[in-house]
Amino acid sequence: MTDSATPTSLALDQIPQRDGFFRQLLDAAPDAVVVVNQQGHIVFANGQTERLFDYAPGALLGQAVELLVPDALRSQHVRQRKQYAMSPRTRAMGSGLELWGRKRDGTTFPIEISLSPVHTPEGKLVSASIRDVSVRKEAEAAARRVQSQLLNSVESIQAAFAIFDPEDRLVLCNSEYRQLLGPRLSGEVTGRSFSELLSSMASGVFRTGDSTPPALEQRWGAHHLQPDGPLDLRTVNGQHLRVLERRTLDGGAVVTISDITDDVRREDELRSARALAEAASSAKSEFLASMSHELRTPLNAILGFAQLLQRDRKAPLSAHQLDRIQHVLRGGEHLLRLIDDVLDLARIESGRILVSLEPVTLPDVLAEVKGTLQPLAERAEMQVLLEPIPTDATHVVADRTRLEQILMNYGSNAVKYGRHRGSVRLRSRASGDGVRIEVQDDGMGIAQDKQSALFQPFQRAGQETGPIEGTGIGLAISKRLAEVMGGRVGFESVEGHGSTFWIELPRPALERTPGPVPEARHEDDSSLASDQGPRYVIVYVEDNPSNIAFMRDLLEEFERVELITAPTAELGLEIVRARIPDVVIMDINLPGMSGIEASRLLRQWPETSDIPVVALSAAAMIRDAARVTGAGFYRYLTKPVKVDELTSTLEELLLARAPHHS
Repeated sequence: MTDSATPTSLALDQIPQRDGFFRQLLDAAPDAVVVVNQQGHIVFANGQTERLFDYAPGALLGQAVELLVPDALRSQHVRQRKQYAMSPRTRAMGSGLELWGRKRDGTTFPIEISLSPVHTPEGKLVSASIRDVSVRKEAEAAARRVQSQLLNSVESIQAAFAIFDPEDRLVLCNSEYRQLLGPRLSGEVTGRSFSELLSSMASGVFRTGDSTPPALEQRWGAHHLQPDGPLDLRTVNGQHLRVLERRTLDGGAVVTISDITDDVRREDELRSARALAEAASSAKSEFLASMSHELRTPLNAILGFAQLLQRDRKAPLSAHQLDRIQHVLRGGEHLLRLIDDVLDLARIESGRILVSLEPVTLPDVLAEVKGTLQPLAERAEMQVLLEPIPTDATHVVADRTRLEQILMNYGSNAVKYGRHRGSVRLRSRASGDGVRIEVQDDGMGIAQDKQSALFQPFQRAGQETGPIEGTGIGLAISKRLAEVMGGRVGFESVEGHGSTFWIELPRPALERTPGPVPEARHEDDSSLASDQGPRYVIVYVEDNPSNIAFMRDLLEEFERVELITAPTAELGLEIVRARIPDVVIMDINLPGMSGIEASRLLRQWPETSDIPVVALSAAAMIRDAARVTGAGFYRYLTKPVKVDELTSTLEELLLARAPHHS
């Protein structure tokens, strides 16, 4: 245990432990204090030493100091102690010597020792101040683990990542950021200023269009200011990078530089695809509009002159000839419906359909649908029945024209697919928060395996090759129109027993009392047919000779109406300003100035601003656009012309105005 046979009793008797006051001071010290003589024996140990190393009071006195050293380090410790004790010029070794201590049970723990020589008349002693640093070491180890995790996390970031202190010096960065610095910067980069790093990157990595590196530094160089969102840059090798900066609480900055090349490429591809799709959609719309115009123009002559032959009072046709004319009219009307369906479907698919939602009185609508279906049903020897409407199902919120279109589609299908001498029933009833309007037939019904695709375009429930006319897009149009109006559609059908098609629409907030059903207008009510009364002038701007001939023949029955024609809008405007007619009928697609432009000019001139202009065009695709462009049309009628619709419009306008001519 010792280097000599017996401890030096003189030293033990003369050390300061005999002084109780100094003993109390040392026992109160927060650190362990051990005094060792030249032979390496402990001659003093304060209370903190005994507690720290787990020894009883006084148990360490006289023991070799190596008792407090781990077994593996004892030999090394003995050698170093002897060298220290034998040195003629022994001096204090200072503080912070990190060693290991050994408790009584053999467990080890980290300690920090400060050694100081004490020279006494009896000899040299060594005082050791010992501190347990286990908690600090654990904290340091935890900090190292956190730092390692932080560095690993920063390194795992795919973007270039860097942290700058308030003085704009680099504190931390990952390898992605170092790669951006380029080969110009060698050695350690942390601690370097932002401007130095930016200069290195700008000169060899970045470009911003026509910007030079100094311009880049000017844009990005205000590093200590809060940036206004991301800065997108492009590298010399074609990469697209996005720079984001965020301020830290101490005034520093966190910088991320992300590679968005793939995102930019996808955006470019999507933009190109969108442009191609829009171009294709526009081309399709233009094609449909052009085809509509080209088809409607000859149809106008076919149906127009057929209607004139049917109405001719001066040379009435025979019954046999009237029957033939009916075939012409039915064929032309069917072709017109096909054109209208295709145009409607194209408008809906392109999102260009416009609806005007307002409270609609169902008794009026259903009565009008019944009246329109009646002639079709009579030819098929069927009845159209309108059931009584409950008081809680009299109004819906809808576009009246579109609602009638849907119900007419349901009704015409019910007539086409209904039972011979059967019936079509129209009714409405409350359904939740809305109203359900139903069209029921007692016909052939729909096979179960055909029902799922019924509302898809060009599906005709197995009748594609049958004798019944149709395109198979009417129900698809009805479904999409209902959805645009905030409603929904559906059906129930039993094969061999008939079908019920319905549309549900919301009710208005306040119910209105149903108004009277308007009576149909008959041509015999027209007072323009009389040769007594004032005279009227109508200017018709039209470039198609067949349409002009049709209009002349139509208005011949009105002896008090003078028709003046003009083949261009420019000539038509001159005639209107010169004659001040009572009504202008304007074609839309004209050579030179369009009918819409001409109508706007008429609205601007004081002398012509109150002359009503009726649009009459085969360009059905622009109907909604023309209505909202401010052209000022009194009404927009499409070709082929419905004679009754046109004549009733002219009567409505002319009889309500004081004529300019007598």
